[in-house]
Amino acid sequence: MWKTATIVLTGGLCYFNSLFGTLVFDDTEAILKNRDVLPSTPLINVFRNDFWGTDVSLNISHKSYRPVTILSYRLNIFLSDSVILPFHFHLTNVVLYIILCGLVYPMLKMFIKTPKWKADVPFLSTLLFTVHPVHTEVISGLVGRADLLYSILSIISLLLYERLIKNNSLILFITIYLLIAVAVLCKETAIMALGLCSVYDVFQTKFAQNKFNAKFIYRNLGLMAAGITILYFRFWIMNFEGPIFAKNDNPAAFADHILTRILTYNYIYFLNVLLLIWPQWLCFDWSMGCIPLIDNLCDTRILSLVYDTSSTTNALALSLTILPFVPASNIFFKVGFVIAERALLLPSAGYCLLIVLGIKKLQNRFYIKEHIWYRCFYLTCAIFAIRTIQRNFEWLNEETLFKSALDVCPRNAKVHYNIAKIAADSNNKQMALYEYRKAIELNPEYEQAMNNLANLLREGKRFEEAEILLRKALKIRPNFAAAWMNLGIVLTNLNRSKEAEECYLKAIHFRNKYPDCYYNLGNLYLDMDRVNEALKAWEKAVHYKPTHTAAWSNTLVLLDSLQLYENALELGKIALMYNPRSPALHFSIANTLGKLQQFDKAEKHFLEAINFSPQNALYHSNLGVLYHRWGKLDMAREMYKKALQLDSRMKTTEQNLKKLLYAQQNTTQ
Repeated sequence: MWKTATIVLTGGLCYFNSLFGTLVFDDTEAILKNRDVLPSTPLINVFRNDFWGTDVSLNISHKSYRPVTILSYRLNIFLSDSVILPFHFHLTNVVLYIILCGLVYPMLKMFIKTPKWKADVPFLSTLLFTVHPVHTEVISGLVGRADLLYSILSIISLLLYERLIKNNSLILFITIYLLIAVAVLCKETAIMALGLCSVYDVFQTKFAQNKFNAKFIYRNLGLMAAGITILYFRFWIMNFEGPIFAKNDNPAAFADHILTRILTYNYIYFLNVLLLIWPQWLCFDWSMGCIPLIDNLCDTRILSLVYDTSSTTNALALSLTILPFVPASNIFFKVGFVIAERALLLPSAGYCLLIVLGIKKLQNRFYIKEHIWYRCFYLTCAIFAIRTIQRNFEWLNEETLFKSALDVCPRNAKVHYNIAKIAADSNNKQMALYEYRKAIELNPEYEQAMNNLANLLREGKRFEEAEILLRKALKIRPNFAAAWMNLGIVLTNLNRSKEAEECYLKAIHFRNKYPDCYYNLGNLYLDMDRVNEALKAWEKAVHYKPTHTAAWSNTLVLLDSLQLYENALELGKIALMYNPRSPALHFSIANTLGKLQQFDKAEKHFLEAINFSPQNALYHSNLGVLYHRWGKLDMAREMYKKALQLDSRMKTTEQNLKKLLYAQQNTTQ
C-alpha cells in the first residue's frame, strides 16, 4: 500500500506546477478554436469531426478521430459553467497521469515472473516511469489527454486479459474488446493494445503450461477478429482515406531515396531511445530541419546506428517498449511528425522495466552492494524529477515553451515562426519581423511564415513588399485561402479593386465557409459603391460566424445610412442574440433608435455600450447628443465633459458643449 501511495504522491509533486499553465501550442487549435468542445455544439458533431473540428470524411481532415478525448474536454467545460478554465484542464491531466502511474505498477508486477524480483523491481520501475521528464509534453500539453486516456484503458485491458487467461469468459473478452475500442476512440495508437495482449498470452501460456492449447488459439483468434473490426470501423469513419501530410512535417517520409529514409528513420529511433536514457533535449516540435536527413554514407551520425543485439532481457518489457511505438515508427504508414515525445508515454514503461532489470542483473554479476545501486537509482530519480518540474515551467506559457526549443532545435523554422507569432501578439514588431525572416531563411518554402510576414509589412504600409511575399506563398501553395484573402486586402490598399475582388473570390473558392473573407469582400464592395453586394457579403459572414461583430456592425451602419431604420433594428435584435456583450452593436442600435426619436430605448443601448467599453469617448459623446436632443441638458453636459476627458481631440464634441453652455447661459439670463 505504501508503494502505491509513494507513486501517487511523487506523481502529484512532479506535476503540481503544471496546474498553473495556460493553453499552449496545439491546445489552441484542439480546444480554444474547436467548437466541438463547447457544450452548446450538437453532440453528433463530436462523432462526425476529427480531433481538430474538421469533418473527418473530407480529404483536408487530419483523420485523427478521437471523439472520447473531445468529450472529456466538453466535460471540463461543462463542469466550469461553459467557461474554458485552463486550471481544470490541467488538473484533469495530472489526475489521469496519477491514475496511469498507479496502473503501471500492477501491470509491471504482472510481467515479473521471478519471485525474488517481484518485491521491488515493479515498484522501482514505476517510480522511474513516474518521474521521467519525457512525459511532460503529455501532461502539461492538454492535447496529451488522448495519450493518457488510451494508455489507461490499454493497461486496464491488459490487466483484465490476465484474468481471461486464467478463467476463460466471453463476458470478460467482450469487456476487453469494448475497452480497447473506446481506447482507439481516444487515440488510434491504442490498437496496439491487442498486440500486447497477444504477446502477453504467448509468454504467459508458455511460462505456465509450456504449450499452446485450444483456448490459447481461440483467444488469439478473438483478438485478431477484434482488431479487424476496430480497424475496419476506423478506416470507414475516415472514408478509407489517409491523412495528407506536408513534407515539412516529416521530411524523411518524403525522401526520394530509400537508403536516406532507412538511415534517417533509424537515427530517429536512436534519438527516441536517447530521450528515454537522458531526457535533457526536449522540444515541443522536431520538424522543419530540426533533424537533417542522412543522405550520404559519410554522415557521422551513422555511427549511432550500430545496435547491440545480444540482450536477453525480459521479452515482455521489450514488447511493451516496442509495440506501442510501432504506429509512430513510419514502418507501416507515414506519420505527421519527426519525433513526438508523447509517443513515448507507454513505451517508456517498458523501457523503465528494462533499465531496472538490467541494473539487477549487473548487481548480481558484479556483486555490487545493494545500498550503492539503490543510492544511484534514487539519485537518478531525483534528477529526473527536478528536470520534470523544470520542463513543466517551460510549458506554462507559449513564450517560455518556444524559446526553450531554440536550445534544442535552433534550425527548426517552426520554432522561429512561433516565436515571431508571440512577438507580434506582444506588439514587438521588430522581433517578429526578424524571426519570420529567420524562419523563411531556414525554410525557403515556408508559406505560412511568408503570409504572416506579409501581414506585418501590410500593417507597416509596406504594401509592395507584402504583395511580393504573398504571391510567392501562393506559388508554393496555390490553394492557400488565407494568403489569397490577405493579397486581396493588400491590393485594396493599393487601389487595385478589381484584382482584389478576384483574390477574395479565389479565397472563398478554396474555403467556402470563410467569414473573414466575406467581411473583407463586403468592405471592398462598399468602397466600390456596390451596397447590395456588400450587404450580401456581410450576410454570408455572419451566417458562417454569428459572432462576427464587425460584419454585423457594418451591416447596421450601412442600413442606417440608407435610412432603412426598421431593417437595421430587426437585424440588430438578431445580432445581439449572438453577441449580447458587444458595445459596437449596442452603439449602432442606439444611434438608429435616436434618429427615430425613441430616446428611452436609445439611452439603454448607449449605457450598455458604455458599460462594456467605458473608455470609449465616442460612446459618451453620442449619448451626450441624445440627451441634448432629448432636452436633458445637464446630463448632456456631463457626457460631453466625460468624452473630452477621455479624448480632448474631439472637436465636434467640444463645439456641442460650447453650444450647450451658451444656450444654458442665455436661458439663465
